[in-house]
Amino acid sequence: MAPWRVPRSSCTATSSAGRPRAHAPPGITPNFIDPPNQNELGYGLIYSCAVICAAVVCIRMYASLICRKKTNIEDYLAIVALGMTGGFLYISFRILLVPGLYVHQWNVQLKDLAMIIFNVNNNYILYGIIIMLLKAGILLEWTHLFVPLGIRDSFWWTCHVTLWTNVMFYIACTIVENFSCAPREKIWNKLIDGHCVNNPALIMSSGILNLVSDVVIFALPQKIIWGLHISTRKRMGICLLFATGAFGCVCGAARLVSTTRALGADDITFNVGAIGLWSVGELTSGFLVLCVPSVPKAFKDSVFARKIASLADRLSGASRSNGPSNSRQGLPSWYRPSAPRRPQRSDFSEVEEYTVPVAQPQNCMAYGALLRDDSGTRGLGMVFGTAVSTDFPRSV
Repeated sequence: MAPWRVPRSSCTATSSAGRPRAHAPPGITPNFIDPPNQNELGYGLIYSCAVICAAVVCIRMYASLICRKKTNIEDYLAIVALGMTGGFLYISFRILLVPGLYVHQWNVQLKDLAMIIFNVNNNYILYGIIIMLLKAGILLEWTHLFVPLGIRDSFWWTCHVTLWTNVMFYIACTIVENFSCAPREKIWNKLIDGHCVNNPALIMSSGILNLVSDVVIFALPQKIIWGLHISTRKRMGICLLFATGAFGCVCGAARLVSTTRALGADDITFNVGAIGLWSVGELTSGFLVLCVPSVPKAFKDSVFARKIASLADRLSGASRSNGPSNSRQGLPSWYRPSAPRRPQRSDFSEVEEYTVPVAQPQNCMAYGALLRDDSGTRGLGMVFGTAVSTDFPRSV
């Protein structure tokens, strides 16, 4: 949601509080009291985003503080991003109050315009900072999960180049957005004297880079996951766990399209609604991508999960005790079903669910570091459980 340029006609409009910001189409009377809107959609999205983001960050912190007893920089980035998202959602709530979601500009009084643009500008700045923090945390998480300690492979370099490109670009965008007008008040008050830079190119380039980085983050782990020596069913499960970024790509693309349509449009208050909705969706997706990989670790080690597993075992045991009693009719009393065969070991030993996707170790020190789940592991073992290779290289 960005403070797009205001039509020239608005700067010369009368300052009367009762005059509309833009002329209504013929046959339509401006409604300043209760204009048509879609605020219910906005309230539902804001509340859903707040609950989901807070829940996944709490789960991540539980996995780090209680289960692993160790925090890293990604945890702190998630906490800071969550706090700033609270401010973003609060400002979004104020925008829903005045003027509302999808409210046409001719239904907005001139006296409210400055506050609307002020809130939109602040949300645009907060959005860039939050996205920067989330993507930095995600990319650092990828390097911790998929790169052994001490290794600097192409995956590691791709993550860090993408990370620092995003950081530098969003810092530059934040500076430009804060000082795009002189005096600064002219950003939201178009009736005062001054001048502003024309920044549609910055807005478009920001949207394009944002979408490209979304796609890169979504695609980065897929090659490694599909190269695991595990069953297709388990591979699909891990892909789904990491595929929450696909929703972020959709939101980023839709936000870019909405921004393109809004640039140069006269009906700013109406067009800004779509950008706000897709921005909230993209932020939610960012928190999911950053925090969802911690969910299996948190629930696997929790007391609640153990109680559920115990209950499931008792229920399945009762079902087994009732089922075979009927099926043994007509069989000799000495008959016992043969024990299930133990599956053959593959290149990786698994603990029920997931396997560590690690590159070929370069030395014993790097490989040994992968085995230490509680002291700086690298690989999916820190998230999904202890699962390491059984075939050590003979050359190391």
